[in-house]
Amino acid sequence: MNIQQTLRQMTLLLAVLSAAGAQAATSTATRPLLSSSEAASYTKSTFLGSWAPGSVGTTAGNYVVCSSCTYTTVQAAVNAAIKAGGSTRKYIQIKAGTYTGLVVVPSGVPLTIYGDSQTGVVLQLGAYYAQTGSAYKSMVGNSSNYGSAAASAVQSYYNDCTTRSTIQTNCTATVVTYASSLQIKNLTIKNTYGETASGSQHQAVALLKNGGDQLVLDTVRLIGNQDTLWLHGSGTRAYIRNSYIEGDVDFIFGDATAVFESCEIRYNNSRTSAGFITAPSTEAGKKGFLFVGGSFTTTGGSNTVYLGRQWPQHGSTTGQTIIRDATLGAHIRSTAPWADWSSSQKATYGSSGDRRLAEYNNSGTGAAK
Repeated sequence: MNIQQTLRQMTLLLAVLSAAGAQAATSTATRPLLSSSEAASYTKSTFLGSWAPGSVGTTAGNYVVCSSCTYTTVQAAVNAAIKAGGSTRKYIQIKAGTYTGLVVVPSGVPLTIYGDSQTGVVLQLGAYYAQTGSAYKSMVGNSSNYGSAAASAVQSYYNDCTTRSTIQTNCTATVVTYASSLQIKNLTIKNTYGETASGSQHQAVALLKNGGDQLVLDTVRLIGNQDTLWLHGSGTRAYIRNSYIEGDVDFIFGDATAVFESCEIRYNNSRTSAGFITAPSTEAGKKGFLFVGGSFTTTGGSNTVYLGRQWPQHGSTTGQTIIRDATLGAHIRSTAPWADWSSSQKATYGSSGDRRLAEYNNSGTGAAK
């Protein structure tokens, strides 16, 4: 046998061993894997139906936000666009800078809100669950943005939150949207509530989709700790692409249908090394969260983080999270990456035709073996 034949045989052997390794992962009761035939039912199109979103296009801003512009806050630009009305999409361009305050997007004219820089345009607020309404009002500032010149949904949200004794989770969001067909691109949305603020952990949302259908987040950074992204609205849809989402406890949660494509899902272990990435509360028979491609990364730790737990928002654990074709870091728990919500609310994995918690074709140190 000559050298070339030997090399060919070695190459063939390595390919066989590699294929065997790729097929070695087995589905278990606590780490279920989709079969190749099942995987065809868990795709972007099966989750989003006839809606086929892609990258968000931009054009010259109809409304431009900057410290020296006509609109110095994002809310002022949103108010103007909604007041102008019509059915033609309007574009809000945000120049580089950090904008501290609340943004509420009501239903109305379709909007595209985009930044000049993904990291250089930051929308931020530090609201948290246990904060008083009066403290929240002071933190938000710019009260005229939420007065009689604003849409009723903007006024109602602001008036409700600023008069509560404790604002609770739904008033902590930096950006709140009720709108359908909203597009957000190329900026950062952040809840700045500190790692150890008030000496404890509290829910502190960066973005709340509070109803509305066909939300698109394109090349967006969402940063928080607990409850970073709340996707609310059973049966409504969201599409998140090429984005970065960071948190530590239940930081992607809700009952809406959402597809995450080519996103980095970053677990921040600064406060706790053992948290939960997703907390879907999908109603039975509906689609929940689908992650396609992308990566699950961390700031440290190994074999400690759960892919998710089902939030029984609607009275039972029917939430759905499917993760496929992604790269999973070593922080993902190896044998049981799905947690029970409580001793009385056990994880529901579903069955063929309706898998609720499952993976397919993932790779990386944290993938199923």
